[in-house]
Formats: sequence, C-alpha cells, structure tokens
Amino acid sequence: MTDGSVVIELGSAQSGCWRTRQEVVSVASVRRDRPSDQGGRLVVATISVKRRWHIPEILEKTLCDVILMVQERKIPAHRVVLAAASHFFNLMFTTNMLESKSFEVELKDAEPDIIEQLVEFAYTARISVNSNNVQSLLDAANQYQIEPVKKMCVDFLKEQVDASNCLGISVLAECLDCPELKATADDFIHQHFTEVYKTDEFLQLDVKRVTHLLNQDTLTVRAEDQVYDAAVRWLKYDEPNRQPFMVDILAKVRFPLISKNFLSKTVQAEPLIQDNPECLKMVISGMRYHLLSPEDREELVEGTRPRRKKHDYRIALFGGSQPQSCRYFNPKDYSWTDIRCPFEKRRDAACVFWDNVVYILGGSQLFPIKRMDCYNVVKDSWYSKLGPPTPRDSLAACAAEGKIYTSGGSEVGNSALYLFECYDTRTESWHTKPSMLTQRCSHGMVEANGLIYVCGGSLGNNVSGRVLNSCEVYDPATETWTELCPMIEARKNHGLVFVKDKIFAVGGQNGLGGLDNVEYYDIKLNEWKMVSPMPWKGVTVKCAAVGSIVYVLAGFQGVGRLGHILEYNTETDKWVANSKVRAFPVTSCLICVVDTCGANEETLET
Repeated sequence: MTDGSVVIELGSAQSGCWRTRQEVVSVASVRRDRPSDQGGRLVVATISVKRRWHIPEILEKTLCDVILMVQERKIPAHRVVLAAASHFFNLMFTTNMLESKSFEVELKDAEPDIIEQLVEFAYTARISVNSNNVQSLLDAANQYQIEPVKKMCVDFLKEQVDASNCLGISVLAECLDCPELKATADDFIHQHFTEVYKTDEFLQLDVKRVTHLLNQDTLTVRAEDQVYDAAVRWLKYDEPNRQPFMVDILAKVRFPLISKNFLSKTVQAEPLIQDNPECLKMVISGMRYHLLSPEDREELVEGTRPRRKKHDYRIALFGGSQPQSCRYFNPKDYSWTDIRCPFEKRRDAACVFWDNVVYILGGSQLFPIKRMDCYNVVKDSWYSKLGPPTPRDSLAACAAEGKIYTSGGSEVGNSALYLFECYDTRTESWHTKPSMLTQRCSHGMVEANGLIYVCGGSLGNNVSGRVLNSCEVYDPATETWTELCPMIEARKNHGLVFVKDKIFAVGGQNGLGGLDNVEYYDIKLNEWKMVSPMPWKGVTVKCAAVGSIVYVLAGFQGVGRLGHILEYNTETDKWVANSKVRAFPVTSCLICVVDTCGANEETLET
C-alpha cells in the first residue's frame, strides 16, 4: 500500500469495531476493496502527510474552523475533515449555503452522542457499533451520508436478525433506504414465518404491511392453515379496530389450499367468519375446490398458488432385525434421537416416505411378512396396512406422486423377481404394473424428476446369483420400461440416491467382495462416471442425501460394521469421515429421508 493510505478492517460481530493500521490526517475518498470472510475491508485514501508530527495536533482538534451545535453541546471540527468523510458536509461547505460561511452550524433533531461518534470516526476511522446505538448510528450515517458507517451498521444488523426483530428491521431498512438490509430481513421473515407471526411485532403491524406479507408466495409454511392462523391472530389482537379490515386480510388466505377437514371443523366454527358473509363465501369457495376433479382444479388459478413448503429434513433409520433400534439423524447438528418403534423385526425389508408417513414393507422373519407398517412422523403414531400382494424380501421401494412403488426381490431364497407393484396412498389399494426388463433383488431404486430408476442388484440371494450392473427406468405416465446405460461396476446392497440430476451408486459388493468405489449416472447424458471412492469398503451401505450431501450412516464391511458416519459432498467430490459422530449400530437397517416439519410444533389441523 502506498504511503498516506489507511486500511480499515471490520472487526468481529461481537465488537463491531473498525481497526486502523496507521493514523489518519483526513479522509479523501472511500471505496470497496476485495471482500474477506470477516465482511470485507474498506480502503480509505488519505491526504499524504510529510510532517507526521502534525497528526496529533489535528486529532486534538486545534485550529478548528467550525463548531457543530447539537442541542446544547458544542462539537469542534475541521471543515475539510468533515467534508472528506461526509457527502452531506461536503455539499454544505463547498456550495453557497449559509452554513458554508458560518463558524457555528446547528444540526437539528440530532443526538449529541451520536454526532460526536461520527465526528470522531471522521478523524480516527474508528467507531463502535452495538445493539444500543446501531439504530441511531444508522439513521445519522444515512442522513449525513457517511457510507462506511452506514455499511457497518447494516452488516451488524444483518447478523442480529431473528424472529423477534426481523419485522422491525425490515421497516427500518425501508425507511432508511437500505435495500440489502431489507432483503435480508424479508428473506428471514418469509423463511421463518411460522415463528414470526407468533411474535408481538407481527401483531402490531399495520394493515398495509400485514396484507402485503400474507400475500407472498414465498412464505414458508407447513400448510396454508398456518397463514389462516396468522390472519386470525392479527385480527383478534385488536378486534374492534381491525374488524373493518377483515375481508382484506382473510382474502390473502388461500382457502382452497386448506384441507377440507380443517375448513369444516375449525374455520367454519370461527366466530369472526360466521358473522361476516363475505368471509363465509371465501370458505365455501375453498370447500367447493375439494369437490372438483383434478382436471377442473387445474383450471383455477386464483387462491391456489402454493406457498413455499417448509421442511425439516432428517434421516430415519429403522432397526430391521433389531426393531427396538429406531432413530432420527439430524444433519443440521449431527444429533441422534430415538423413535418409538413397536413393530416386529423383519429382515431385508424396504422403507419409503410420503406425505408425513414412513411405509415399511416387505422383508421376512421365518416367512415373508404380508403386513405394511406405517409411521406418521408428525403425529408420532404407528398403524398397519395391507402389504404388497406378493410378500417377499430383498425388494426395493420408492415414492412418486402419492404412490409407493416396489420392485424385484425374492421369495425367501429363491431367484430374483421381475415383479413391479404400486400402492396408491389415496385409495389404499395395490396394483400390479408392467414387469421390469431384468429380474433383480438387493438392488437400488430411486425417483428422479417423476421417473423411477432401478440399478444393479443380483439374480438371486444365493451365492451363485450373478451381480448386475444393468439399469432401467420406468415412466408412470406411459407405464413403460426403458433400458439405460449400465453401471461401470456391477454391485448389489449398495446405496442409491438422487442429487441434482445425478443418481449416485455408493459402495455395495460385487462377486468378489466389498466396494469402496462410487459412481454417478448423469440423467441428461445417459452415462455413468466414477468419482472419489469412500474411505471405507462396504459390503452393505445405508445412505441418504439431504441437499448436496450424501450421508453414509450404517453399513457392514464383512468383518465389522461402520464405526462413524461418512459424508460425501457431491459438489466438491470430497469425502469426510466424521470421527465425532457414531454410525447407526444396526447394519441391516432401513433408511429414508423424512420431513418432520410440524412434528415439534402445535398442529392446527384436527
């Protein structure tokens, strides 16, 4: 850096301080330099100083040529310093304004302590921002156009946004023309709406802001009944004064998206609704929507646009051969929590998640199990349904558009099956679909973009059963199978997951033993490519994907089970062995990703 320039670095979020590397005479200009992990750095060019002994004198504010009058406090300063730090003062002192010639300049509606801090910043490039002064500093920095301080206040507030203050910060950002801060606050509001609408800040919003908020498609909710609950809470907070706005507020609720059960039992029973004919019409239109056929529903646009779905993804593992061992793995904090599991043990079964319910099907004990065990993750309840028409083990399963598909498997030690069956969760009925092109068991199956992909497996569970590398895809719309490019490595008992137009085959075993290699199928190119191998060879691999990360949570090596979880980043092609988190202790477990959103909050629907 050239002589006479200063680097001001943003301190930690806790201290909120600027640090200087050398003293400042006067600030000439400010520009943004390359960002860093701590929020970037500001480079301030200064007037070159040859006689550095002058610096203390100026910092002590001798030879001042202006006095800022703030209420009854007098703050001495140099015009050139203020003008260099503030566009506001630059205009004031370099134009024909009256203040340009006045020794004393009065700043009305200003806080003395805040102005002193800003003047100090002009001399030292150092200022402290905290939760007590940030709003006043931001207001003043915006008014007097001191961009470094404004930027620092914005960065500080962005780090402080939470459910209790996000609405207020959004309003503040709008008033002070801080689009970056407003975008951060609004995004938080939408992402965490189910927490935000239960705060006092939400209840105190004016009608204009509430109607605007409830109209957003990007509200993240478990179901539309939460938007309804927010509207009713706001109306009841000051019912006498807010009753005139009832129709405007409830018009933002998308009643067709609310379940028929909730509409009839809860909404129609609400006194606010019963006493208002216009609101009753909205509810009735929502009820009528549920009577329409799927084709007729598609023609309706108004009030049927879906909100952004709120998710809380976890990976559920069920003991299989040890049914008492059932747990959730939370990828956010790497924690394990127990699941209540009353079902009997079953070997070589499959599980799949759809619409709050985990379906455990297939498998055997001494004989194939005909029953399908179902677990509602929101209600924490277990019940049973009729299982696949052909009971078997070593099958694969996945879900798509309200239907559970099962493929292949074997009938207790016999050869693999071509079988392909479908369970409709709406009608609770099983149907046999066109058979696969290849018989297989111990294979993988995933849904991707509405299609069903089947990969690998073997021709039978006995030792002589040939391991397969063949792949095929099923289109539910045409009920047809199509052969795909085969995998590079034949494998069975492998993990198979779908991540962003790629299907990853993880580990498993071939005819010789366990595999550590991993390959992915590029759906667009119809080809397989090898990627980084696992740091562990797994004869059996139990894995699932959340976001761009594949988690290997259980597995068997042949002589022992997986000790700690493994993580694979599909974007960086890197594996990490997490030595701090133990793997699931049962190698013959069942695994699937579930959405537990609503499981730990008050459920509105009854």
